[in-house]
Amino acid sequence: MGNVRTSLRDVAAEAGVSPMTASNALRGKPGVRRSTRQKVLETAERLNYRINLTASMLKSGRSNIIHIIVNEFDSPFYSKLVQALADETTKRGFTPFVEQTRYSPDAGKQALASSPFSGQLFDGEIIHASGLGTNLPLAKLNAGRPLVLIDGCEETPSVDTVNFPNEEGARAAVQHLIERGCKHIAIVAGGYAPRSELARTETAYGLRLRGASSALIDAGLAYDESVVLRAFDSENGIVCGRELAEKTQGGIPFDGVFCANDYSAFGVIRGLADCGLRVPDDMKVIGIDGTSFGSYATPTLSTIQVDLNQLAQFSLDMIARRIDERDRGTEQQAPACATIGYRLTERESTRP
Repeated sequence: MGNVRTSLRDVAAEAGVSPMTASNALRGKPGVRRSTRQKVLETAERLNYRINLTASMLKSGRSNIIHIIVNEFDSPFYSKLVQALADETTKRGFTPFVEQTRYSPDAGKQALASSPFSGQLFDGEIIHASGLGTNLPLAKLNAGRPLVLIDGCEETPSVDTVNFPNEEGARAAVQHLIERGCKHIAIVAGGYAPRSELARTETAYGLRLRGASSALIDAGLAYDESVVLRAFDSENGIVCGRELAEKTQGGIPFDGVFCANDYSAFGVIRGLADCGLRVPDDMKVIGIDGTSFGSYATPTLSTIQVDLNQLAQFSLDMIARRIDERDRGTEQQAPACATIGYRLTERESTRP
């Protein structure tokens, strides 16, 4: 029986369980004892059994595939985000299908509505909203499939949303610099915005800027165009680091930098070093996101560590609930919104 024609019933009979138990074990569904699951998996491997996805979809109306859409794969943050989401998806008995948009709204639209797989293969979708703009009609584009938006940042969410602690984390980061004695703090983010605009912002970088500026103003420190620089990645972070060094050497006494992500913070530290300024002796630097790569930098990077595992758990909780509502034909609940936790991780870049 060791050939591709092996059926689920063959696996169940050989393992001594019912076809339903065998199916649940192979799909990682709850309610199957670990020893039974292991026995079924070993039997399936020995018999060279492969799930017939087409037959399964026709029978159940489900593929158990979750579409995960992120901006990119290359940066340390996104590699960790994808890993957390894919691991949790697999743990719940689903299969992850991952795409990147390269921060393009058109690519996001393509992934949701125009991909050859859209509307046929996926049971639900998780998409990172950052960089896609605020006018993309996500729920309409994905034809009503279960959808979770990461960092949608809407005051009144239109779909299930899991947000990063953007405002709270940024505020905590700047407060940390103030507690370490910094008096003239720069913000490296998405560019300057007046406080009047930040009052109604619905973007991740806007919220991070609002949190950072609030901490400065509460401490009686300056918040204006002169203290805000623009960078999203390490390459532009290097440029900002050099600019800060020039300003400091020219008589503007910057002594602390908050970067709105860790990736740009790595660049700022390099740019400062290129101009002969040492971190943390001459200037202290802190980021936000908390990729583990910060612990290998020189100096190691202080950061606001966001809980990506919690983000993945919240996202899959929401997706699983929507799939269950759809399968049961029950009335859908109002969109849910959750904000994940964080912790401040102090490393060499801000230590005395």
